[in-house]
Amino acid sequence: MSTDKIEDLQAVSQHVLTTAEAIRQLEQEKREVDPGTPHFQELSDEIERLAEEIRLVSHEETELAEDLAGLPDLPTVAEADADS
Repeated sequence: MSTDKIEDLQAVSQHVLTTAEAIRQLEQEKREVDPGTPHFQELSDEIERLAEEIRLVSHEETELAEDLAGLPDLPTVAEADADS
């Protein structure tokens, strides 16, 4: 059970990192766009959508952590990644 939960935690963590990087890239692009244009609004909408996605996935991550709480000798996500 804990192995599956650790793998789920790895996947969720990677998803958060990937989505955060996408937000960073979009925000960087948006900084160069006239704020009065439709493209600026499109970028803002996509950033907002991705931020909501991170919020939902982070909630899932919290639930996984709660499921694993108290189990002995669990690897960190980084350690589990290294062992994969």
